[in-house]
Amino acid sequence: MLEVLVTREKPLTREEKEALKEEAEALFQEVLGTPKGRLRVFILEEREAPPPE
Repeated sequence: MLEVLVTREKPLTREEKEALKEEAEALFQEVLGTPKGRLRVFILEEREAPPPE
């Protein structure tokens, strides 16, 4: 399982989330030999706090 925390002003698009998942899966396959389909990727998004006034 891989948990990704994203903090930015606007939310990730569906395409960006899919790209993150695909890249993580490819890296885990290459480096650790994790079989395809075995890695679970969770993307948690937090909004950036507005600047102090």
